[in-house]
Amino acid sequence: MLKRKLMIVCITAAATLAGLGLSAFATDDPQVLAAMIANTKAKDMALNDRVETLLRTDIGLAGSHLRVVTKSSVVTVGGSVPDEHALRRALDLASNVHGVREVRNAMEVDLPK
Repeated sequence: MLKRKLMIVCITAAATLAGLGLSAFATDDPQVLAAMIANTKAKDMALNDRVETLLRTDIGLAGSHLRVVTKSSVVTVGGSVPDEHALRRALDLASNVHGVREVRNAMEVDLPK
């Protein structure tokens, strides 16, 4: 029984180390690295477009001037909103978009005139 468990542990360790070596090898190749970066940029652009479209078409954010920046699936929403409710709504909407890992707030509430 002990030999069998030891063998399972050894096989699992070998497979894990082989996988780590493979991933290290793959990222050493400049072409693979460039493809990974291009894929990340494409995903970020698509995610950015989805969040921007959602925020611009939401009736609860009328009067807001928002900009969206996405990097590594982290969305930063900036600009100005008319009140605290609109600020929270924008953050909630952005965080509910599929693929968004984190939402950061860079918005300001406009002072009443």
